[in-house]
Amino acid sequence: MAQTQMALDSLDFDATVALAAKVAPHVDILEIGTPCIKHNGIELLKTLRAKFPNNKILVDLKTMDAGFYEAEPFFKAGADIVTVLGTADIGTIKGVIDVANKYGKQAQVDLINVADKKARTVEVAKLGAHIIGVHTGLDQQAAGQTPFSDLALVTGLKTGAKVSVAGGVKAATVKQVVDAGADIVVAGAAIYGAADPAASAKEITGLAHGSSASAGGFKWLPWAIAIGAALLVLSLLTNKAPEEAADAAPAATEQAVEAAPAEVAPEAAPMEEAPAAEAAPAEAAPAEAPPEAAAQ
Repeated sequence: MAQTQMALDSLDFDATVALAAKVAPHVDILEIGTPCIKHNGIELLKTLRAKFPNNKILVDLKTMDAGFYEAEPFFKAGADIVTVLGTADIGTIKGVIDVANKYGKQAQVDLINVADKKARTVEVAKLGAHIIGVHTGLDQQAAGQTPFSDLALVTGLKTGAKVSVAGGVKAATVKQVVDAGADIVVAGAAIYGAADPAASAKEITGLAHGSSASAGGFKWLPWAIAIGAALLVLSLLTNKAPEEAADAAPAATEQAVEAAPAEVAPEAAPMEEAPAAEAAPAEAAPAEAPPEAAAQ
């Protein structure tokens, strides 16, 4: 199951909070986009953290320098994830990872515009990067690029870090993204640009959360078969009981007359019931139509 992330990119403070109130119950991660955090500052993070304690919050700082120093105030204010650019100096990236570990949070390395994505992914994973962000920017999308080839490259490295995917993801491609190994699906324009953003977000989240449902179903198949077999046996025993009791009655009477006092038979050990299949939780997701879109 992949998590879903919704970018909040409006420059309007109140509009951002209002949109977050609509989408928060239906998404896993609320992202404060780069233009949004630059314009509204850390007070927006504090407000969202107070209002939505059940959501993770990602602050898309896209840090390029002074990693530890820049990220620390945001972790202190309640951010769960902060981003640093993969094109930054390795010392800067390490700084964000170190401060994330200090607060028990996560650092995401954004691979946007990284020339050698394989080398940089391996390098930052060794430093302990928690999330690798496969990110096709808006300008790149306009030029016809997609994140799928980069996603295949990064997931194929099997670094152990989570993989986030952003850039043109929509309902029609969510399953492809999740099946390719994405742990976090970021949908932007597919939600805020839809006629009904809430419905689009709900559909995307349902697909992301349900992509592994079929596999989970096979996991519980043996138990389902066992339960069905047990019910069938009980049904047959119940139906045969009256006939067997009638046939056995005369013989039982003769034995009772001739035999010595009957011994009490030990009770049969109760049958153990197989556990019922767990139901996969269903969640819905977000919506927004910001006047200006961020890099996600």
